[in-house]
Parts: sequence; C-alpha cells; structure tokens
Amino acid sequence: MKKIYFLPLLALMLVSLLTYAQENKKEQLWYCYVETVAPDALFEYQEMSIELAALAKEHDFPFNFYVWSTRDLDFEVWYPINSLDDITVIEEHWDMIMNEWGEEKAVAFGKTKTKNNSFTMITQYELSFRPENPRPEIAEAGYLQFQEFRIIPGKQEEVEAVIRDANKLLAEHNYDDPWYIAKPGIGMEMPSLIAWSYGKDVQDFYKQDKKFQDELGEVFKPLNKRFIACLASVKSGEVYYKKAFSYEKE
Repeated sequence: MKKIYFLPLLALMLVSLLTYAQENKKEQLWYCYVETVAPDALFEYQEMSIELAALAKEHDFPFNFYVWSTRDLDFEVWYPINSLDDITVIEEHWDMIMNEWGEEKAVAFGKTKTKNNSFTMITQYELSFRPENPRPEIAEAGYLQFQEFRIIPGKQEEVEAVIRDANKLLAEHNYDDPWYIAKPGIGMEMPSLIAWSYGKDVQDFYKQDKKFQDELGEVFKPLNKRFIACLASVKSGEVYYKKAFSYEKE
C-alpha cells in the first residue's frame, strides 16, 4: 500500500462508496493501488490487511480507503483525493504505520504479493446518473460491475452526448439504480471512459439488471446503436467490496 508504480496498464476498475459531500462535486479524483496476491498467501494477506485497517483507524489516517477484490486475487485500494500531491501524503502515513508495525511484519506482508501497480481516475458526476433516492444506497454496495470503453478518436463528444441522452431517458422512466462515469487519469489508456453500477450483492445486481432489460431494453436500443458506433473496444470486469480491509474517517 506504500509505493507508487505508474504503469501504462489497462486499469481494473471501480469503486463507488462516496460520501454525500463528495457527491455534490462535479468530479472526484481517485488514486487506486492494486495488489496482486499469491494464491498460497491469501489467508495471510487477508489477516494482515485487517490489522492494517485497524492501525489506520488508530492513527487517524487522513484519507478514507475502500478495498475491492477481483476473482483473480487483485485487491484494489481506492483513495478519494483532492490532488496528486495527496498521494505523497498517503505514502508518508503508510511509512509511519509500517515502521510502527515492525520490519518483520512489513516484510512478511510484502511477500504475500506477486506484483502491484497504481493509477488515477476521475469520476464525472455530470455524466453519471444519480437518482434522488438511489436503490440501493451507496453505503450498501457490495458487488460492482464495470466496463472500460476505448473510444474511437474524434468520437468523445458524441459518446458524452449519448450518455446525457441515456440519463434523461432513465430519469423519464423513474429509474432508481445509479450508475457512474469516470475519465482516465495517470496509468490508464486514453481516450476512454469507465462506467460502473453496483448492487447489494451479486444476486441483487442481476435481479436489477434483468428488470432493466425487461422494462427498458427496447427503449435503449437506438442509444446503444449510437454508442457502439463510437467504440474501438470494450472490456468488462467485476469486483467485490471488502469492508473489513477498508477504512472511513469518523
């Protein structure tokens, strides 16, 4: 969780446990640190991550962080930050915690991981769909699916126009599931957009997805056609929230 490696990798995405104060902004900058865990060290990594979350609370860590995991044993640690300078502050505070934790534990924790990388991303609230009474609430999110859309050069404005039209259509039909849009930052491919939505759990997510397809699938076909015409490629993924490894300031 300490060192920064800005690599030009396609980022694994998404997170969206935001406070209501953050939601009033036009955008939110995120720093994500990704740790790939060795299969035979998973239990040790999990136990030590719980310890680190407790130490973060004990030391009044200056930034919230939310941990999401993939099926491929990637653990994504997401920090909502105000500027890139905050990444240095995050590093400094982890250095202090690691020093207190002790060299033996710090080294052991490092050995549970096979690689790491990091990137930044900027949530675009003006392009996101955020109903007044979302179902479920952001704090209830336990499962999330995302898509990274690589955009054909010159098609960015059309993509954003389609997204705005889609949001209007969702509002007209009183749709209550939020979805978020973000633009890439350092360490991500451009031009692209990232979209994600969430559920309380896997079953809840797919139940709502089926409801959307049944009620709005036909209505959205023209917009989908416009949208797909602007894309060079699409990559999808899913992540699971790890509350025990996460931290929120009190």
